[in-house]
Amino acid sequence: MARFLRIHEGDNIDCIRMDELQLREPVGDEVRVRVEAFGLNYGDLDLMADDYPFTLERPSLFGDEAAGVVDAVGPDVTTVAIGDRVGTLPWMNVGYGVNGEYAFCPEEYVAPTPDSVSSEQAAAIWVPYLTAYYALHTAAGVTPDDFVLNCAASSSAGIGATQIAKLAGATVIGTSRTMANADFISETGADYVIATGEEDVAARILEISDGRGARIAYDPIGGPLTQQYADALADRGIIFLYGTMANLPTVVPINELINHRAIMQPHSVYQYIDDPELRAEGIAFVHDGLADGRLQPVVDRVFDFDDYRSAFEYQVAAVGRRGKIVIRT
Repeated sequence: MARFLRIHEGDNIDCIRMDELQLREPVGDEVRVRVEAFGLNYGDLDLMADDYPFTLERPSLFGDEAAGVVDAVGPDVTTVAIGDRVGTLPWMNVGYGVNGEYAFCPEEYVAPTPDSVSSEQAAAIWVPYLTAYYALHTAAGVTPDDFVLNCAASSSAGIGATQIAKLAGATVIGTSRTMANADFISETGADYVIATGEEDVAARILEISDGRGARIAYDPIGGPLTQQYADALADRGIIFLYGTMANLPTVVPINELINHRAIMQPHSVYQYIDDPELRAEGIAFVHDGLADGRLQPVVDRVFDFDDYRSAFEYQVAAVGRRGKIVIRT
């Protein structure tokens, strides 16, 4: 028997329960991972509210990113061995959620964990870094000439985007609601910080960029924030809207997009991860960056498995977050 978190009926964290289930053997190309830590994501909350790219037949396992050691493999597995340290990749994993003492995953959706990375850090890698990689590199082709507007820059997703943009030589403008996180955002690599609740966001972007504007906006918030920066997009700019943290409708800034010949692109790692070539490119980029220290995942707080409720309450509160929330099993 083993313990797993599962979503039951409901639309908020009250629907999460710790269930004890019979531990099965992996079949086919499945890998079984003895989980040491797993990370929380805002998508978990959307999934509970049935506002996600896929739905679940409840009760159901959930969760995207876990880290641990392979302890069993199916008969068709060829690239992963028992004893390997691995992390699970984000994919359309209906029925394969990884928030528990064990995780099952097809072998193509696990990646090696560098020796220099702890299990807690390894649970903060693949969602933030791959999501940012596919937006900034694959879709936008970020260059040293670019100004990148990185919204919610103190989150794990924001930190990942800052580090990846800086590797490309771009100038990063991080945002936060107030200046309380400004020092932290700067310490994690941003060149400038804008407090969206205290400043004229578009005016500050244009001032920082000498009137050129931000070619890339990496935005997990949406809602009114999009209107605050839309008039400071560069020519042929791209807004990557990869979340709805504002919990308010996001109105497409049509006139501003037309004026700047810009586009707004809903973005998710799920749009890229199933392509074997793109998956391999993303894994190699992130793994190499982790191995040589150029990418450094940041963990905000680590909770014990028995205290999972507090971890999700902290995630929902979203006050003063600085990196990934992780649960240690």
